[in-house]
Amino acid sequence: MDTKIDNQKLNELNNTCSQKNRLDILREEIDKIDKELLPLFLKRMDLCSSVADYKRSVGKPVLDSEREKQVLKSKMDLLTDKSRENEVYEFFTAIMSISRDRQTRELSRDKGRKRIEDMLNPKPHIQNPRIVFYGVKGSYSEEAAIKYFGAESNRTNADSFEAAFLSLKNNKSDYAVLPIENSNTGTIVDVMDLLEKYGYFIIGEVDIPIRHCLMGVKGSKVSDIKYIYSHEQGIMQSSGFLKTLGNDIICREYYSTAKSAEKVANDNNPVQAAIAGKQNAEIYGLDILAEDINNSDKNTTRFIVVSVNSEIDVMCNKISAAFTLPHESGELHRVLACFAHGDLNLLKLESRPLDNKNFEYMFFVDYTGNLLDEKVRQITNNVIEGTGEFKLLGNYKIKE
Repeated sequence: MDTKIDNQKLNELNNTCSQKNRLDILREEIDKIDKELLPLFLKRMDLCSSVADYKRSVGKPVLDSEREKQVLKSKMDLLTDKSRENEVYEFFTAIMSISRDRQTRELSRDKGRKRIEDMLNPKPHIQNPRIVFYGVKGSYSEEAAIKYFGAESNRTNADSFEAAFLSLKNNKSDYAVLPIENSNTGTIVDVMDLLEKYGYFIIGEVDIPIRHCLMGVKGSKVSDIKYIYSHEQGIMQSSGFLKTLGNDIICREYYSTAKSAEKVANDNNPVQAAIAGKQNAEIYGLDILAEDINNSDKNTTRFIVVSVNSEIDVMCNKISAAFTLPHESGELHRVLACFAHGDLNLLKLESRPLDNKNFEYMFFVDYTGNLLDEKVRQITNNVIEGTGEFKLLGNYKIKE
């Protein structure tokens, strides 16, 4: 396959540069090639529709990974100029992605096939809802609940992440407010796993700046402290400060930052301290021994609002989902190409190991879009077609 314009043609172009702008001439040549490509491309798409008809008749899925690998290899074998391999690979990968889009649209009306439309059953937002937040009074989760629902909202607390999910399951609460990601320490994987486990939905998010303090009982001093209690995130986010206290300090993980402050107050032991938000010192009658001890002054935690049902309106612009992939090379690339070709912005991609499956993963993805938009639904269906298992985690508004 010779992909270069021959030398004679280039000489002709160069000789005419005195009469016309060389860039314009080159563009005219590209336009001529595109004019030749267009009918061939349309013919290929018509053939893709015929392929879709056949797959419908025999019940075959759109994605045939082995066939795509064979096609790409055959195109690479045609090249004489191996320096063009990456370009040709990307070109035909894009064409095959468009072909899959076409076939997915053709087959999307078939019963029994996974479609995003089948996962959408949005409910209206609940008025005067019952809110459950993680931790105790004064926790960052309660601060997030107040920021999202207001100070007068009906709030109760849960001692663990799963207890909050169970409160939703048992219809004791309408929404749960839980931490999902910290700007310093990353994703809170336990919450992600519970979202996938229960199949509930994110309906909103809110960011809370984190300002950790070290606090102890009245009259205690930093030099008295031997044991420090906090949630594992609070300990990790204050690791720099903790190193300055020396090697004799013992850090103990506890349920939450606020619960740690409550414990220190109840134990009333001067050798104990807690890492928690400043408001907890006032709530539990503790002295602040050191302020702003977190590693970064830009430390922020993102909280999600979770519901048993999805809630989608025209203002929603962020989609969260989880999926598995066939354990074959190139599968993730094919899925990511759907977002790129559909012009949807991929905000986040993470993976978690699957239980009882060595080196296989559940992927968690955030991307822009509103599932009320037909184009966004179609792109999402193209993604679904290439996955093993797909779960919608929510379509909601990005934090302001």
